[in-house]
Amino acid sequence: MPADVARLPVTIAPAAGEAIDGFLERLAAVNDITHPDLTRRLRTGHASTAFLTVAPDPQIASNLAALAVLDTAAINAATLSGMPGIDTTGLDPRDRASWRIVASRGWPPERGTALCPSCFRADGLWRLAWRHPWVTTCARHKRRLVGTCPGCGLRFRSHRTPMRAVDLPHQVCGNPDRGRGQNCLQLLADLDADPAPDAVLATQRRIDAALEGERVTVLSDALEPDAYLAEVKTLTVLMLHLATQPGAEEWVSWANAARTDRCRSGADRGARWGLAPPEDLALRGDALAAADAILSQPDLENAAEALHPWTELTPACNDGQLGWLADHTTMTPTLSRLVMSATAARRRLSTLLDHDAPGRLTVAAIPQVLPAAIYARHLSGMLDVREQTGRLFASLCLARRYALAKTWSEAATRLHLPAETGNKTARACSGDVLVRPDAFINAIDDVAAHLDADIDHRLRESVVRHLAATSGWYRHWARRHHRGSHVTSRSYAITWLWTDYAHGHIDVSPGWQHPPDHHDRDRCRAYSARLSPAARQALTALAMTTPPLITTRTTP
Repeated sequence: MPADVARLPVTIAPAAGEAIDGFLERLAAVNDITHPDLTRRLRTGHASTAFLTVAPDPQIASNLAALAVLDTAAINAATLSGMPGIDTTGLDPRDRASWRIVASRGWPPERGTALCPSCFRADGLWRLAWRHPWVTTCARHKRRLVGTCPGCGLRFRSHRTPMRAVDLPHQVCGNPDRGRGQNCLQLLADLDADPAPDAVLATQRRIDAALEGERVTVLSDALEPDAYLAEVKTLTVLMLHLATQPGAEEWVSWANAARTDRCRSGADRGARWGLAPPEDLALRGDALAAADAILSQPDLENAAEALHPWTELTPACNDGQLGWLADHTTMTPTLSRLVMSATAARRRLSTLLDHDAPGRLTVAAIPQVLPAAIYARHLSGMLDVREQTGRLFASLCLARRYALAKTWSEAATRLHLPAETGNKTARACSGDVLVRPDAFINAIDDVAAHLDADIDHRLRESVVRHLAATSGWYRHWARRHHRGSHVTSRSYAITWLWTDYAHGHIDVSPGWQHPPDHHDRDRCRAYSARLSPAARQALTALAMTTPPLITTRTTP
């Protein structure tokens, strides 16, 4: 045996979970030899120290086994190569270019390590798990890991040599800093970490279990560690892309952090999260937790319901919603089923509406906004939206089902509403149906059965337009039925007739001279509240005796 790899006077073994480079520093310290000297001995036989913490050169492992009297298993346990999620197939430690093979698989180990200050203060060990791309939190201390040193701005242990500079205390950062021979002197004991949210902690415990070799449950199926980590990664990547879309900040607190991280790359498409996770460990932990919260649901139906609001952030594009989603992550079989289920709610509701209705209802019998009493009787609790929005959506559903409108925009135009109103209302409501789609369709059919087919709402709308175009009647009517009302309140009387007599949408009332704002709506509601029952009856009677503005022809 060469003298350089003869057994050291003092031999120690890596602690459980300790990274190999930290172990080498402890080995040098107990034998009172310098880091360069130990590195020279490890390189005996022209061994390469590249990729030491990931998958060391077999010659390095052989030399270390001789120096510290260790077996190969103990050495490999101190490197990332044996951990789930890390695939080093094709890596040649003596060929740095071979790293591209590992990096191309996505989320390879980064240079350096993160740090839990509480753990380090307790035993001074550099843990291997802190280097793992999926680890962002210390579940033991319930704190997020510190990702970079505040002194030098680099990840801890970002030096190119296997060990830090030998003349530095163990308790300082030691990264190269501001020039040759200068090192960061940030005291690690002075660092503090932020508390980790409960969701992040729950996810980290599941990830830790996978790193220990345990199977992890995903949608009621127990997956092997590598398979679980792959599923979490692919869904996390997708959710990061969705979080950068307009309006995402209303749904997720870390949307702006995702946009910032995306812009760190100079490429046109921004950061490629499929290849490398976010640099910000807090963002990475939050995104992993959001993905894992969906994957930990008890079944596909619940997981799809949790993912659905995210898929609604998908931007409009030529490839469609599914095309965009598939283009922004790797679609595993599990994720494919999940995405299809999450995006099916809107499509399935539309499909069921387009099926043959149990009867026929003329479009004239469908109001723009379903009357409140009918909505409360048949659809109460079925939609997680404001009642006014739900009543409008119900009428659009009736138009699709009974007026044979094939799209939401066509349903709106059949009811004399702007086409965009149909699209916007469907987007707002389709994902907020709280019951099974077939149950909701049955309720829509019950509504149709209880609508009065003899009421022509298009005719009533025309009558209100006639009153809006006619002057003089309001002063005479108010003198008899609503004393004290100013002539300028005529627009509110017309809007009351529009919404209560014709059941029209308040925004398209002919009583407005301009699109109404919230002040107009508030004044109109106040006017309606002041109308006595007798005044309401008189307004209705007036409408019933007024001819329509033009003769309307309604289609079935």
